[in-house]
Amino acid sequence: MKQLSLILIFIYSTSIVSFGQNKKNYKIIFTDPASVVNAIFYAAQTRDFAIMQCLNDPYGESDGDVNGLCSISNIAKQIKEDGENENIKKGLDEFVKYFESGRITGEITYSEVDGIEYAEVPFWFNHPGGESRSNEVMKLVNRYGNWYLSGF
Repeated sequence: MKQLSLILIFIYSTSIVSFGQNKKNYKIIFTDPASVVNAIFYAAQTRDFAIMQCLNDPYGESDGDVNGLCSISNIAKQIKEDGENENIKKGLDEFVKYFESGRITGEITYSEVDGIEYAEVPFWFNHPGGESRSNEVMKLVNRYGNWYLSGF
């Protein structure tokens, strides 16, 4: 009986260790526009908001919606540094609500304007304005072979 107890304790403890190791960080593949958009959904699902800071156009030519999305990492950092603020927490919770069930819904299309390559990724998210506004297109810009959020 003592041996059986030791075996059960060993199995239980190894399952806890392996369970904790299953959590994987999302690795963005910047050469794939879908991977960049999926990083938004990953951030909402896991509350790993730091990933959002590297999605914005490094040239600073993204629209206000994208700037707001990418600022989520700064908002989360502010909570860690200054403590929880109800308004800030509400903003993070809204981001999670809108994007945690998001998904890419179609084919990526590519275009070029003035020598700059763009991609459009259709996606669905939980838009606060209702179902009719939940189908969107995320626009990305290619900078030196890597894709970054540009607008939606």
